[in-house]
Parts: sequence; C-alpha cells; structure tokens
Amino acid sequence: MQFMYRLRTMFVGLAMATPLAACLSNPATGVAANGDALRVQYLSGTGTYVSNDKTGEDVTTYSDGSQHVTEHFQPVAHSFRWNDWKYFQGRQELDEQDYYRIADDAAAAQRIADIRASASLKMKIGAPLLVVGLVSSLVITSLGSGASDRSLVTLGTTASSLVGLGGGLVWYWGRNDMANHHHLPSASADERADVIEECNEGRCTRARGGRRAAAATGDSRTR
Repeated sequence: MQFMYRLRTMFVGLAMATPLAACLSNPATGVAANGDALRVQYLSGTGTYVSNDKTGEDVTTYSDGSQHVTEHFQPVAHSFRWNDWKYFQGRQELDEQDYYRIADDAAAAQRIADIRASASLKMKIGAPLLVVGLVSSLVITSLGSGASDRSLVTLGTTASSLVGLGGGLVWYWGRNDMANHHHLPSASADERADVIEECNEGRCTRARGGRRAAAATGDSRTR
C-alpha cells in the first residue's frame, strides 16, 4: 500500500508538470497593421536599492595569539542606471515578433518565432524531468530506508536528483528565452521604425527612424 501511494504521488507530480511547462506561451498576439507609425521607444533612468553591506570589523587578539573578528553590517543605499526599449504601433505597445511582422520583416519575425518555439520545447522537456527526478529521489530514499546496501540508495537518489536538477535548468533556460522581450538587437528595430523616441527620466525626444528615412529617399532596402 505504501508503494502504491508513492507511485500515485509520482503520477500526480507528472500531471502537474504539464501546466508548469505551459505557464509561459508566445506573447505575440497577431495584432493587425492599422497604418499607424511604428515607433521604438528607448527608456532610461536611475534607481536605488538597499543592501546590507559590511562597513567594518573589530579584531580582538588574545594572549595565546588567537583572534576573534567581529564584522559590522548596516543598510547602505546604492544607485544604478537602467535602460530598456519598447515597440509601438501608434500608441499601442507591440510584442517584438508582432512589431517585425507589421514592419514587413518576415525573416526577423520568423527568427523570433523559432526562438520561442525552441523555448517552449525546453520547458515541455524540462518540467517533467524536474518532477520525475525529484519525486524519484524521494521515493528511492523512502523505499531504501531499510536497505542493507546504502551505497545503492545513495547512488539512486543522487542520479534522480541530477535528473531533476538538469530538468529544472532546461526549464529555466526555456522560460528565460520565452520571457525575453528583445531577441534581436535594437539597431534592427531602429531600421524598421518610422519614429525613434529617446526618453530619459520622463523627458523624450524624437527622431526619424530607418523606415521613414528609406521611404523619403525611395530606398526600400531596409524593409
């Protein structure tokens, strides 16, 4: 009965892997082109964070030559600079894949779609391996608690844990690829934009993008 219960627990874990793998899907919406200007908006600014930093230490030396070190920590504020960019059609924010599709760059849109398809596959492979590895490790540990040869139990749990760890890393790799908003360099986005907007701390300036510049000169090579 105990074995059947653990076996059932394993199958439940496998069933849970499906929604885990599907928690991130391709964010492209397939929004239609409406004729509004394509805009790339660059955003930058500064921020702060607080960390518990070491600010000093006291060293006490005893008569036998040994020492005791007392470290002192306190919250310290740090500043950092951040930057990002977004894609728009008029005032509507776009996903990167939709942006290139609307800009008539089918090759770029397909490249992003391929990256995301690979990311989805990684998550679908990694999630079951993660669950199987971890559950198997728990089952082997439990069933082998009374085994005479503990080395086999250790080997089994180690192997199962490595499978789970590998699955988790593969899933995390795919998740990061899917969550990444920028698969192509910003220069490619600039070439397809009608307008390039630079915003620093909320103050924005605009310049003509590569697509509008090409249209003005009658050159369609950047399309």
